[in-house]
Amino acid sequence: MSDTAIYEFDPYFEGSPMDWVLDPLEDDSGGMLAVRRVALVRIACVAAETGARLQREGLAVDPVGWMVLPNALFEGRPPIEACMDKDACSKAILLHGLGLDLDVDPEAMERMLFEVSSCSNASDDDG
Repeated sequence: MSDTAIYEFDPYFEGSPMDWVLDPLEDDSGGMLAVRRVALVRIACVAAETGARLQREGLAVDPVGWMVLPNALFEGRPPIEACMDKDACSKAILLHGLGLDLDVDPEAMERMLFEVSSCSNASDDDG
């Protein structure tokens, strides 16, 4: 038995995407946000992959800056917000795992994801 109540929340954003540029040392910066635990894990995975890739490749890009600035790959949303969704998280992991250009064409990424999905489904049918 648990004392924890189970609630379903949709992420609620109090402001515009620009509100992601926050001072992490301020307690009252940015307002409140309800987030599912799986979404936090997705954000952590993308943040870790982003930092590792930028360091590994020696790119002069701030990983936190990449996470909080709007990005065309995520329909203009910042990755920190977009990657709470499974599909956006997969895009970000694929982007960094394959070492693709940080401003990859969103349509090219969609085609790549579709091809990967099609190949995966075909191999499932073979077995």
